[in-house]
Amino acid sequence: MNIALRRARNRQMIIFLLVCAGMLTLLARLYYWQILRGQQLARYANEEHLQNQVLNAPRGLIYDAQGHLLVTNVVRDDVYIEPVQFAADHQYSENRQGELALLIHTLHQVLPDVAEDKLYRIFDTNLQTYRIAGPISPQQSQQLHKLHMQDVFLEPHTVRTYPGGDLAAQVLGYVTLDGKGLYGIEGQHDALLAGKPGSFMAETDLNGNPLTVGVSSGQPALSGADLTLTIDSNVQYMVQQALADTVKGVQASSGTVIVMDARSGAIVAMAGIPSFDPNHYGAYSDQVGCLGDESVYFNPALYCAYEPGSTMKAVTMAAALDQGLITPNTTLNDPGYINFHDGTPTVTNWAYKGYGAETMTQVLEHSSNVGAAYVAHNILGPQRYYPYLERFGFGQTSPIAGPEATGSYRTNTSSGWTPSDLARQAFGQSILATPLQMALAYQTIANGGVMMRPYLVAVVNDNGHVTTTQPQVKQRVISAQTARLLTGMLVSAANYNNQATFPGYSVAVKTGTATTQGLPTDQTEASMAGFAPASNPRFVILVKIDRPQATIYGSTAAGPLWKSIAQQLMFYYNVPPDLSLERTN
Repeated sequence: MNIALRRARNRQMIIFLLVCAGMLTLLARLYYWQILRGQQLARYANEEHLQNQVLNAPRGLIYDAQGHLLVTNVVRDDVYIEPVQFAADHQYSENRQGELALLIHTLHQVLPDVAEDKLYRIFDTNLQTYRIAGPISPQQSQQLHKLHMQDVFLEPHTVRTYPGGDLAAQVLGYVTLDGKGLYGIEGQHDALLAGKPGSFMAETDLNGNPLTVGVSSGQPALSGADLTLTIDSNVQYMVQQALADTVKGVQASSGTVIVMDARSGAIVAMAGIPSFDPNHYGAYSDQVGCLGDESVYFNPALYCAYEPGSTMKAVTMAAALDQGLITPNTTLNDPGYINFHDGTPTVTNWAYKGYGAETMTQVLEHSSNVGAAYVAHNILGPQRYYPYLERFGFGQTSPIAGPEATGSYRTNTSSGWTPSDLARQAFGQSILATPLQMALAYQTIANGGVMMRPYLVAVVNDNGHVTTTQPQVKQRVISAQTARLLTGMLVSAANYNNQATFPGYSVAVKTGTATTQGLPTDQTEASMAGFAPASNPRFVILVKIDRPQATIYGSTAAGPLWKSIAQQLMFYYNVPPDLSLERTN
């Protein structure tokens, strides 16, 4: 009896202990989940009903100097197909191939750039989704919406668009599909234009739709800054079209034009041919510019350094005039050649012509290589010449809308330098300069010896914070008296050759015809640089034509375009004449 009772009590105790152990385990688990992990689990539960979305910031707009829109944003659709879903929807269809053929044919009719054989290959895969086109035009989007095609859907997104097509394309650059600015203004000011993305968090239902009574919070996106450029679209269009016609007419490989405000350094127009359409930048990836593959995207005015030829003679004269070593009437004897004792090649004039006794003004009129070499080699010397190349900005960048080349030249402290380098640099060989550097040299002369910092961005409107670029002096390079004397010499050169003169206005110009050593003599860089009106300069113009074949000289290949641009600028900006018609007829 006692044994049976004892056993019963033992069983009861075991059961009680098991129940207690179970309760303790349950309490421990409850404590773990609700106390130790409670906040984390609550956060997980909330997150299942909360969606956090990134709000893309609208990219800033770009305007020209007159307020015309150069770059904006539009919403366009990408087209996607669902190969796996199509297979599932039509797996029991007796006419599956016919339905697929009809779908592909219809897509190809709306999207002719998408090949039918490519669509067949894609539908034969196990892909969930595949992007077949985009961004497409609004008309194409409308057609696809009306067709209500199964297993085809459109996804809208914002894309960058350039209403002017290739207008100022190398100045502007472009934006990739992932929103990255490359080249030109888009690349140089990418962070400023891109703005700052925002965020939005909202409580949603089971279908992911925001609840109007649910919790929501967010940070608004901050739009990118709007930029107003110094470029005038009307002048840019005129320059770009005229340059394209000239390059074609003289059978050149490429060309560059810069139009700059002589007083402020603002770039009014900057064009390069060949160019590209930033709306379809991918179509130009295999086209070449001045540097080879893909360089069509680079701005040749900033990146394509060249031997400037005789346009450099103005810089040589400026250095000698500024140091009081010559006057416009100083004479020298020009036999048509100059020899060097180090065995380097003889310097000769064009057609080996000698001019005898000539003044410094006549050196520019005749475009005498020997005269310029004599000034650098016999009058200036390296100690008095190279500091002026540095002051004029050669071998240096002027960050404006990169990338930008520096150019190069050897000095008497460089390895391998010879006196022949000095002599040839005086007339634009053995030195590499960018078109912008040459334009700035003539801007300095036109502006009384003061070089201005070139700029392309006139106004930045960063969400109401407006910053206006003020013209900024870079440095005084030569004296006002030197600039005045040199201007007179360049006017004489223009009148002597009658290469760029036109009624009512005085012009100060110098031509350049550079033949790079080692290349055939008919492979030239033909150019003209100068400013107008000469008595009160408003615009500096540089025209550079690469490897022209119909005519190879600066006066005949680049001169007519320079003259045409100058005339149209005087008319467009209503610049008053500085000469009577009798003096220019």
